[in-house]
Amino acid sequence: MRHRVRAAARLAFLAAIATTISGSPSWAQADGRQYTPPDYVFSPDIPHDMVTHDVGAIGFQPFVDILAWDTFIALNWPVPRPITERGVPDRQNVIGGFLSGPGEGGGPTALPTGPTVWETFKDTNDIYLDPPVAPSSFDTPESIPPQCQSLAAEYPEAARRTLTMTSKFGELLTSIVQADGNRLVDQNGENVWYEVKLNRVYYDYVVDNKFYVSTNQSGKTIAFPASSNTTSQPGTVKVKAAWKMMGGTGSKQPDDPKKFYTTEALVLDPDTQVCSKQLLGLVGLHVVMKTEQLPQWMWATFEHVDNAPDQTAGPAAGQQYNFYNAACTSCTVNEPPAKSSQEPTQVMRVVPVDTVAAGDNTLYQAALVTLRADNVWQNYELVNAQWGASPTPIGTPNQPKYLANTTLETYLQDAAEPNGCINCHGKFAGQTDLDFQLTNAYPRASTTASQEVMELLSLPGVATPQ
Repeated sequence: MRHRVRAAARLAFLAAIATTISGSPSWAQADGRQYTPPDYVFSPDIPHDMVTHDVGAIGFQPFVDILAWDTFIALNWPVPRPITERGVPDRQNVIGGFLSGPGEGGGPTALPTGPTVWETFKDTNDIYLDPPVAPSSFDTPESIPPQCQSLAAEYPEAARRTLTMTSKFGELLTSIVQADGNRLVDQNGENVWYEVKLNRVYYDYVVDNKFYVSTNQSGKTIAFPASSNTTSQPGTVKVKAAWKMMGGTGSKQPDDPKKFYTTEALVLDPDTQVCSKQLLGLVGLHVVMKTEQLPQWMWATFEHVDNAPDQTAGPAAGQQYNFYNAACTSCTVNEPPAKSSQEPTQVMRVVPVDTVAAGDNTLYQAALVTLRADNVWQNYELVNAQWGASPTPIGTPNQPKYLANTTLETYLQDAAEPNGCINCHGKFAGQTDLDFQLTNAYPRASTTASQEVMELLSLPGVATPQ
């Protein structure tokens, strides 16, 4: 069942003006589901494209931002249990977990907040195999590394996610680095972990064309399917996630798991090859989606609201940040840690959250609270969404010029090259429809796209991979 937004409220959202969400929870649905407030009704369906109104007055950016938020909501919708088909939402639930009542003891009964739709997408490591053979079917459970198999048997729920990456790029599975060759360390001295998930449309396109073999990509025109409002066909969706280990009561900076979307996962340390079960909290999410109106993809990035303060405004008094210590006045900002150091990274946001996105954040966060007061997704915000309305010139966005996530591009926040998602992917993946994941295919090139990025940056203390 698709639950549409009222027209008047949709226009208010799209205009991104000073509008407030009003209304109290409604239990009018016959099946007991809670869809509130009356001004905004949530949908588990990923939108096909932008829906625009009066573009001449406000431009395209508000509509791209709404597409980003609506996609974020659909991707973070819980899936039914047990999981038999990837990427399918539970239509008897809502984002954040439906509260039905009364339950045992008279209180409400909560349906699970996850796993979410995007978490059940196919992992990039299960598509690009060495040697390059056809991957298992899209719905086959994830592969478990040998080092984690005993824990997987003991904790089957955690085994549905096994993280081996502390790099944003899939081919750097044994390096604890981001795109520029550096790590991100939280206030408890723990590394941030990354994963890349790809939807069924992406998987089918790669498998049908046998692009999981790198030599099959040579000389081919690569164009991933785009979704369309006209045909209602689904498009290609990619998700890159950043997770931090939840600090317990005995840690330097305990985390409140109620403020994070959390998951239990098996974590394989690339240096020690030790596998452990950890409680992880989501701190960053790239949502990349190709649509008919956005042929250079929509590149939306979301973060936890407590990640880091703005460099211009400074830290808020009394606020605890995931990657910033207000008491450390001598800490250098946005400086990568030394290779063997677990000193926390002192992170600040160089470019503030976009003003249009900030207006949308207020509206959507308020709407999420009406589903349930403790809805965990109210703690996430859209930083901005980059887009290109024309397929050429490749790698040139319409808006914004720069875009970075403090957890995914911690040290790439300034205006220096490659300065943004479309900019970077256009420069180094222009022949693969702006997709870096295809460079994970075997046999590998002597220099991959991500290695070219590192060589371009040549940051102090960063060793270029050989």
